Amino acid sequence: MNDFSERLARANRLQVLMQQVGFALWQLQELEGVAAQYYVLVALAKRGMGTAEGNVLLEDAQSKTFGATISKLVKENHLPGNIEPRFQALLKERNWLVHSSRSTNRDAIRNGIAYSKLLKRLEAIAEEAGVLVKAVGEESNKRARNLCLSAERQRFLAAEILKGWHGGNAA
Repeated sequence: MNDFSERLARANRLQVLMQQVGFALWQLQELEGVAAQYYVLVALAKRGMGTAEGNVLLEDAQSKTFGATISKLVKENHLPGNIEPRFQALLKERNWLVHSSRSTNRDAIRNGIAYSKLLKRLEAIAEEAGVLVKAVGEESNKRARNLCLSAERQRFLAAEILKGWHGGNAA
């Protein structure tokens, strides 16, 4: 392979990797927000507290790190046993991604095997974050049903909250 072809291949690998890094971070941020909401629901929210107080609790919870939120959920036994280890494992992957993925994968742009390995790891992080978002959503719905909120009432309240947050239609 000539020098130009090799540089083009490296540039293409870098482009794909950066897209996957971005997507993995996007998914992780979504999970961080959902985990903070879940923490507020299961540990802090009180019946009849109102939207304003709930928003303050949520804002405070969202200002904490993902690790702090997971630690609180685990310590207070708020995560179902089947997803707790998955959260712990994903937290380690998230920390690796944010703090050392670049330094531990410098060869990924030049080496096809290292590139494939890194790409698979990034894809797995994004996939697991998406699966856990759904799992936490299901747990939140269970908690809401235990509070005697029908699915219809839950949808209405969610739409109202979104409308307030976004200043318009929730749809």
